[in-house]
Amino acid sequence: MKKFNILVVDDDYASRLMLKKALEQQENYSVTLCSNGTDALNLLKENKYDLLLTDLIMQGISGIDLIEQARELESDNMATILLTGHASLETAVQAVRLGASDYLLKPINLEELQIRINRAFERVELERRLYEAERKLTYNATIATTNHEINQPLTVIISAIDMVKMELQKMNVNNQRLTNYLQLMTKSSMRIANILKKLREITHPKIQDVPLGMKMIEIQEDRKPPTRPEDNKYILVIEDEENLRQILQTVLSEEQYKVILAETAHEGVDLYAADKHLIELVVLDFNLPDADGLRVLHKLQAIDPNVKVLLTSGFDVDESIQEALNRGALEFIRKPFNRIQILECVKKIYAYHPTS
Repeated sequence: MKKFNILVVDDDYASRLMLKKALEQQENYSVTLCSNGTDALNLLKENKYDLLLTDLIMQGISGIDLIEQARELESDNMATILLTGHASLETAVQAVRLGASDYLLKPINLEELQIRINRAFERVELERRLYEAERKLTYNATIATTNHEINQPLTVIISAIDMVKMELQKMNVNNQRLTNYLQLMTKSSMRIANILKKLREITHPKIQDVPLGMKMIEIQEDRKPPTRPEDNKYILVIEDEENLRQILQTVLSEEQYKVILAETAHEGVDLYAADKHLIELVVLDFNLPDADGLRVLHKLQAIDPNVKVLLTSGFDVDESIQEALNRGALEFIRKPFNRIQILECVKKIYAYHPTS
């Protein structure tokens, strides 16, 4: 059974003793007595109490002032009840405004006091749970946003490293120092990606339980690039991150894919509507500023039910992405991804032909 520490503040000796005797009938109450507000504040600075039970009219610091100064000590998890024989609506309103959990008139009905104390503890516990839930939601949202914001440039870095390696090969440059630097950059990028993955697993323990039908492509190196496309149809890339749009265009163009770029969902849908007969594949960032991926997918499918869509996202895998796959998106690739991964994924979807 939890032990509750109660601080009783009253300048009337008889009232203090009566309250102590009545409260300590409860085995889980530990009561400390104090005769004035100054001594009470010193006790509050040095000790943790679950309840402050204070008289309103006292010499020096009044009950109202005591409650206000107690709140400034960040005693958010402490309930406060004001006791007074000088009742007024104004006093009651002021006490509640300053954070008092309740207000009770003298002479005190001990049964009523116990009811008020239980109610005050329940309120504090509820507020604590709400605060913890809000704090957890804020923390998880911060982690999710941080993941997304880091995964965007990380994808650019990983793909750019691959492009530099390819350019060096084209120029027949065999410089071991450059190779070592690039390998160091790759390892560091992969380390960042793994740290982000661990953070996701901490905030969302079930995030790796990939739903049935979702095709995840993990970050891997040492895989051979796909062969070049056999036709010259276009790939539409809808991505709000400028650097990532440019690196995707470079990676795909190097493999002879023709690329159209769109920065927003609105622009991407308009381009697809105008040139759907030329566009073989849409690479769609699932989290665009002007529309979510499900809405964009719906609009693309309204134009052509057989549209081929590859989803990308730096956020956690969630039910909305699974829903998009269930509705007809062909594949999902999590950011950060490298050049080989995106090309293999594009090649697989590029060759896909839906049955009639």
